Amino acid sequence: MEHEPLKLKQLFSKIKFLILDCLFPIFCYGCEKEGSYICETCRAALQFLPPSCIICTKIVFSQKKNPPGKTCRACRSHTYVDTFCSPFLFKNSLIRTLIHDFKYRRARFLAPFFAELFFEYMRYYRITLPERAILVPIPLSYKRERLRGFNQSLLVVEHLAKLLSSEYALDALGKAKETKPQAGLLGEERHENVRGVFYAKKLDKISGRVVVLFDDVKTTGATLEEAAQILREAGAQKIWVFTIAH
Repeated sequence: MEHEPLKLKQLFSKIKFLILDCLFPIFCYGCEKEGSYICETCRAALQFLPPSCIICTKIVFSQKKNPPGKTCRACRSHTYVDTFCSPFLFKNSLIRTLIHDFKYRRARFLAPFFAELFFEYMRYYRITLPERAILVPIPLSYKRERLRGFNQSLLVVEHLAKLLSSEYALDALGKAKETKPQAGLLGEERHENVRGVFYAKKLDKISGRVVVLFDDVKTTGATLEEAAQILREAGAQKIWVFTIAH
C-alpha cells in the first residue's frame, strides 16, 4: 500500500506527457519526422570537423604533447588562444537552425543536446582537458540576458562540465557594458564593438590554470580574442576555445 502514491504519481506523469505529445508533437529539426528533435538519420548526417588552428584554419591533429586544435606555430603571435575546437560549420543549415532557435526562440531543451554532441566530438578526436582546466562561458550583458531569459553558452557549459567531470565557473568573466549585436557588423567593426567590454572576476579560479572559453559560434573571433586577452592578463596560464560552430 505504501507504494501506491508513487505508482499513481508515475501514472499521472505518463498521462501528462502523453497528452502533451498529442497536443504538441515533437518534430525533427532536419527532416520534420515526428518523434524527436533530431532523428537518428539526421543525427548521423552531422559529420564532425577535425580541430584546426583558430587563425589559419589549418587542421591540427594531436602531436606529442600538443592537443588537437593547437594554434600552429606561424599563427601564435596573432592570437591569445592556444587551442581551438569546433565541430561544425555554421553554414550547415541544420546546425544554423538549431543554434538560432536555441538563442532566439528560447529552445533551452537543446542545451543538453549540444553538450552531448560536443562530448562525443571530444571523444572522437581524443581531446582531453588539461589537469585543473576550468570551463568559462562567454557572458551576456545583464540587459540581453534578461531579455533572452538565459545565457545559451552558460547552459551548455553546465551540462558539458558534468559530462567531463570538470570544474566550471559561470561568473569568472563579466561584461562591463552593452554592445551592438555582432551579427550585424563587419570585421573591424566587430573588434571595435567588443574592445574593453569584458572584465575578469574570481581571479583565484583563473590564475595559473587553463581556461576553456565556451561560446556558441565563432565568426571573426573578435569576441573570443577580447575575452582571451582579459583572462590571460588576469593570470590564466593558457586559453582554450570551444564553440559549437564556426
